[in-house]
Amino acid sequence: MSLTRRGTLREGYQLNSKERVRAAFEHKTPDRVPATMQAVETAWEKMQQYFQVESAEEVMDILEIDTRVMDFPPYIGPKKPDFVNAKGEVVHTHPFGQQYVEKWNGVEYNSHTIKRPLEHVETMEELMAFRDWPNPDHFDYEAVKRFCGQHQDKAIRIGWPGPYQVFLDLYPAESFYMLMAEEPEMVKAMLNRYSQFYMEMYERMLEAGDGAIDLIRPCDDYGTQISLLFSPKMWDEYFAENTKKLVQLAHKYNCFYLQHSCGAVRKIIPNLIACGVDGLEPIQKVKGMEVDSLKREYGDKLCFQGGVDTQNLLPFGTPEEVRAETEYIIRTMNVDGGYILGPSQDFEGDVPVENIIALYEARKKFI
Repeated sequence: MSLTRRGTLREGYQLNSKERVRAAFEHKTPDRVPATMQAVETAWEKMQQYFQVESAEEVMDILEIDTRVMDFPPYIGPKKPDFVNAKGEVVHTHPFGQQYVEKWNGVEYNSHTIKRPLEHVETMEELMAFRDWPNPDHFDYEAVKRFCGQHQDKAIRIGWPGPYQVFLDLYPAESFYMLMAEEPEMVKAMLNRYSQFYMEMYERMLEAGDGAIDLIRPCDDYGTQISLLFSPKMWDEYFAENTKKLVQLAHKYNCFYLQHSCGAVRKIIPNLIACGVDGLEPIQKVKGMEVDSLKREYGDKLCFQGGVDTQNLLPFGTPEEVRAETEYIIRTMNVDGGYILGPSQDFEGDVPVENIIALYEARKKFI
């Protein structure tokens, strides 16, 4: 990469997508603002129809998206057949064991968990007796090689639910929060078991990627619209150790660690930094997550990704309003690199395509 000592590009030098994203994470000013994108199925369908193309890949090429995402490798382990329950709903079983149904909300289908494999576990003895843990052998890592080969000049990101997030699909949330206060060793044993699975799976993915993977992004939503779900002290007690291990794994393979956490998580940003986390997304427009103060206080330590509001602005605003807000976020966040442009959550089916276009076109002003 052709950079000056100040971390800015030599005049006229153009990066490819992989270099552009890595420059942002290294807090170097890239040739233009890198961009990322994810969307629900109905949003992809709307964009494909709008652009008259047949794939999400073609949409991303049109919008000049720099990242490509493989959440997990394809599951190739034992599968349980679907069945119809007494309500007439088709029940599916996830590879991790939870049973769920798909429900239409008027815009798109959402998954609703109806049975959790650990919901009966109340004691450490019952936990130790549980045997149906996720198995890293049950995933196709050759698919990782193929994916990386197809996107050699793009920044490749892996990862989806983290140990905490997936656990809430496997164990009732209310019971989990009570256990955090009453049975801390049991909670730690649960989280450690899932963290062990993720460590093994991610390492196999990274080995299969053979240096082509740039980002690991676990998704653990620690916040609500107004606060954390637990105190920073509890976060340190239950999540810091495994976060450090995952960060160390990422860095071992020359990857950046991008922490996904929705909600108002400002109070644990110092904790994340202490664990070695490189980036934070999706920067929702909620209490304490104002982009100007985040950049001012933590911009030299974290790369921020996202920030363009998906709750109100993108579904209900005009393209002009989207463009203006996006330009403000770019001006604020893209100082000495450290910013990846994107929405504050996946694009939902209620977002007009014109607003998605306005978001990504706004960065052209800064080229």
